[in-house]
Amino acid sequence: QQELPPLGTCQEQADDLMPRLGTIQPDLIGEAGIVEAFEAPPARQAEGVSAVQRAYALTGAAAARSLMRLLQDYAYAVEDSTATDLERETGTRLLGWLRALAAEIDDPAALEPLAFALPTRTLVLRETASEITSRLAQAYENALAADGGFLTTSAYRAMFWTANLASRLNDLGLRDEAALSAEKAERLARQLYYSDAARFSDDLAHSLNNLATFLSGLGRREDALAAAEEAVGLRRELAAARPDAFTPDLAVSLNNLAAFLSDLGRREDALAAAEEAVGLRHELAAARPDAFTPDLAKSLNNLGNFLSAVGRPEDALAAAEEAVGLYRSLAAARPDGFTPDLAISLNNLGNFLSAVGRREDALAAGVEAVGLRRELAAARPDAFTPDLASSLNNLANRFSAVGRREDALAAAEEAVGLYRSLAAARPDAFSVDLSVSLGMFTQLMIAMKEKPRALETITEAIEILEPVFRTSPTAVAHWMHMHLQHYVSLCHELGRQPDEGLLRPIIEVFEKLQKEE
Repeated sequence: QQELPPLGTCQEQADDLMPRLGTIQPDLIGEAGIVEAFEAPPARQAEGVSAVQRAYALTGAAAARSLMRLLQDYAYAVEDSTATDLERETGTRLLGWLRALAAEIDDPAALEPLAFALPTRTLVLRETASEITSRLAQAYENALAADGGFLTTSAYRAMFWTANLASRLNDLGLRDEAALSAEKAERLARQLYYSDAARFSDDLAHSLNNLATFLSGLGRREDALAAAEEAVGLRRELAAARPDAFTPDLAVSLNNLAAFLSDLGRREDALAAAEEAVGLRHELAAARPDAFTPDLAKSLNNLGNFLSAVGRPEDALAAAEEAVGLYRSLAAARPDGFTPDLAISLNNLGNFLSAVGRREDALAAGVEAVGLRRELAAARPDAFTPDLASSLNNLANRFSAVGRREDALAAAEEAVGLYRSLAAARPDAFSVDLSVSLGMFTQLMIAMKEKPRALETITEAIEILEPVFRTSPTAVAHWMHMHLQHYVSLCHELGRQPDEGLLRPIIEVFEKLQKEE
């Protein structure tokens, strides 16, 4: 029976053990020949599906990898606004090859090579990837229930595919479902770890890492941090014993830990974890750039944020510029996989350029980020609407900085509208974002001398943020302090008495924080 790689590894690494002749990749001429053979003559279009099915029956993983390369090069046109109708039609038919192939396979062991070949980063294949992974997770969960014992192949496979399903669901914006799947995978991994710690330590660490990410996305910040800290502890032990094998995983966990520490206001701790992650990934990318450049770019992006948070704007800008350079190269080669990451890095770059006074450059980066994210959100609103709202908020700041207040107001209003919809559906995850967006809108109203409307807006921002401030005060104290300053100032300027009932609970929390400090 096929042996699964440890959680978090690429199937390509396992396939490296299989001897085969090398080829030039991507083979665009060969791929174009396949498309021409089965798509150009309408009479032969139906033969494409049967040809793919025969190839998969004969060669399995090799056919699956070739199909995925073909889809990544041609099916991306389905969601590309610049593609022609003919390109989109061809991409849709090619996607049909994959769906038809998956539909005819009943045996989960026979379906696994196809699932392994699915790219980790993809836009156009997200739904199909989720469907295939869900089938595998359910099949092995059913097999585990039928086995009667726990330390079985079915147990490991159930854990593996359930963890992967969480990532696929998260890619579709189904964050609640992703968290539930991640929690199930963590429980399976922990049971395996308790029975054989040496064998399953990294699997538990990987499951905890994933779980932390999904819990954070639901606003469960303390739970996310606890899971991330446990994952780092496990991976430090593994990397100390086998650095070549586990240093990349330690860098992953450190990168995540930094984000969760930052979410709870622990900025210096977050920076230390981020700097350690970047140091490890610089070494890894220098040795194996094809494998580790995306990870380095991600860590540099995060490092820029943490450097900015502790008042080091020039260092933050340097990290962001390096990240954007790496992501531009990655997205040029694989737009389907790295366009979202490029948008994130441009968003951050705009912030850091603004912080050092390069306002026009900051605006250009912000416009580009919004353009990319608008296209992504148009194709997949559940997954990318939060990112678009964030970029619009930043763009409003960029417009305001160069004196284009009407443009700033339009961007800010659009961001508030998007966050209202998101927070209405998932208040735990998006109420803070809505409050911050309303605070930004308030500042624009003040600049445009619309103070009564500004007071209404900042009052709403305070009311939305107050429940979070009571439960996690250090995480949002900065925003609450800014909101209160605007509120009190506007009340004074408009000759109105501040609402004691609104302010008293908030002041009590600030007084408690001051005593603790």
